[in-house]
Amino acid sequence: MKAMVLVAVALVSLSGPAAAQESELGGKVRSGREVTVPAGETVQSDLIASGGTVRIDGRVDGDLVASGGQVIVAGTVTGDVLAAAGSTTISGQVDGDARVASGQVRIEGRVGEDVAIGAGQATVASGAQIGGDLIFGTGRMQQDGAVAGSVLGSTGNYTQGGSVGGSERVNIQQPEQAREPTLADRAVDVLRRYVSILAIGALLLWLLPRVLRGAADAARERTLLSLGVGLLGFVAVIVALVLLILVTVLVAIVLALAGLGSLTGLTVFGGLLVGAILVFLLVLAVAFVAPATVGLALGRLLLRGEDRSYLSRLGALAVGVLVVVLVAAIPLLGGFLEALVVLLGLGALLLRMNPSRHPIAEPVA
Repeated sequence: MKAMVLVAVALVSLSGPAAAQESELGGKVRSGREVTVPAGETVQSDLIASGGTVRIDGRVDGDLVASGGQVIVAGTVTGDVLAAAGSTTISGQVDGDARVASGQVRIEGRVGEDVAIGAGQATVASGAQIGGDLIFGTGRMQQDGAVAGSVLGSTGNYTQGGSVGGSERVNIQQPEQAREPTLADRAVDVLRRYVSILAIGALLLWLLPRVLRGAADAARERTLLSLGVGLLGFVAVIVALVLLILVTVLVAIVLALAGLGSLTGLTVFGGLLVGAILVFLLVLAVAFVAPATVGLALGRLLLRGEDRSYLSRLGALAVGVLVVVLVAAIPLLGGFLEALVVLLGLGALLLRMNPSRHPIAEPVA
C-alpha cells in the first residue's frame, strides 16, 4: 500500500502548514459542520475546506484542499483536488490532478490530469474520464471508466471493465494461506516455551527461593485447594480490571463535568497505568511463573533426594518444566491440561503469599 501511504502523507502535509500558507496568499478557508459551495457560486481563489461534510456544487477557480467525514465534488475545480475524508466522490469536473486518501472513493466525473488514490475501496465508474495516469493503493479497485494514461497500483481485488490508453501494471496482493505447522515447527515452539519458562523459573529460584519452593510445596501437598484458589484468583483479577476501567471512566466524567480538565487527564493516565501493571503481572504469572511453580513441584517429586543446593533445585526445575511443556504439547488434551497447570500454579502462589492460615514447612537450606 505504498501509494496509499504517499497520498496520506501528502494530504496531511498540505492540510497543515500548506493550508496556512495558502490562506496568507489569499486563499479562502472555510470550516464548520457542513461546508458548501452552492451551484452558481464561484470561489475565485484556492479553497481550503474542513467539516463534517464538504460539498462543492459551484465552481472553485484554483485548488481545493478538503478534509472531513464526506467530500463531494459535484461542481467544477479548475486546479487540483486534495482530499482526505471518510468517503470522497468526484462527480463533477477537476481540471488538474486529484489526490485522494479516503475509506471509500468514487470517481464519476472528469479529471483532466492524474488521479492518485489511497483507499479501502475505490471505484472509477462507467462514464468517468481521467486525462492522465491512475495510481492507486487500495483494498479493492474497480476501474470501469476511461483512463487516457497508464494504470499503476496495488490492490487486493482488481476489476477492469473500462479502457486504458497506456500501460497497465497492477499488483494484486493475494492473502497468505495459513499452512499447517510441521513437526519441526512444533518442536521449535516447544523448545522456545521450555527455555522461556526455565529462564524465568531459574531467576525466581535465585532471587525468591522461599516463595517458589513454598508455592511448589503447596501445589504438591494441597493440589485441590490450589486449583480452587487459582480459579478464584484468576476471576478476581479479571473482575478487578473491569471495575478499574469503570471507576476510571466515571471519575474522569465527573471531573470533566466539574471543569477539572487537568485532573481528568491525570485520572485516565493513572487508571491506564494501574491496569497495564495488573495485566503485565497476570500475563507473567499465567505464562511463566505458574508453569515454573508446577514444574518445580513435579521435578522435586520425580528426583527424590537432597534439596540443599541451588544446582539440585535447578535440576529439579529443568526436569519438571520439561514435563509440563511436553504435556501441554499433547494434541487435543494439551490445552486443557495446560489450563489446569496454570490454575494449580497460580493458586499455589496465592497460598504461599498468604501462609498464615495454612503454614507450609520448608526444608532448611
